[in-house]
Amino acid sequence: MRILLVEDNATLFEVIQQGLQEEGMDVVHVAEAAAALCRARGADLDVIVLDLGLPDGDGLDVLQELRRLHRPVPVLVLTARDALEARVRAFELGADDYLVKPFAFGELVARIRALSRRASQPRWWPRSSEEVVLDDGHVVRCAGQEVALSPREYALLSYLLRRRGEVVPRGDILRDVFGCAVDPGTNTIDVHLTHLRRKLVGKAVRIETVRGAGLRCKVGAN
Repeated sequence: MRILLVEDNATLFEVIQQGLQEEGMDVVHVAEAAAALCRARGADLDVIVLDLGLPDGDGLDVLQELRRLHRPVPVLVLTARDALEARVRAFELGADDYLVKPFAFGELVARIRALSRRASQPRWWPRSSEEVVLDDGHVVRCAGQEVALSPREYALLSYLLRRRGEVVPRGDILRDVFGCAVDPGTNTIDVHLTHLRRKLVGKAVRIETVRGAGLRCKVGAN
């Protein structure tokens, strides 16, 4: 597994690099936003661990540019910014996970491995005569019809498709899609779900609300 670590604190970088290497990971390090963007354009990365406070810019700008360029590599934001607004903004721009400093190293490793597993899942789901394909450019194709999604809509749909037919608790979605260990008391899921459902009207993918239990994704004819 190759990790791009974007971190300008030399001491912290060395600790993280040594720990990840001991876990069998190959770590590529940069300390600036410009270098991060240049290196992240490569196709050989499995996960990006991204600090936000960089000497030449904000990591959120790096994240936004990566998603604008349709780079699908999973991004784990690793930052001291613990405000809810910062978390929400990062997820809106396409972050896949969010971990606040100081952190437990074991949790960092677990989250990196989870992102890598998630990214390696098959991106197509055949069902009867219908076919649902998630392209890397945040596009879903249903029976040949293309629907453009935002990064968060894409992440939500991808997660629900992997657990299709199952009632997925909202707590699972908050943790695995939005990176929240507890409910932040916002309607983040519902906002993205509303937009996603609107885009999927008439398509072979349906997301049902199971009252008091969670969400269930179905693929195929009604």
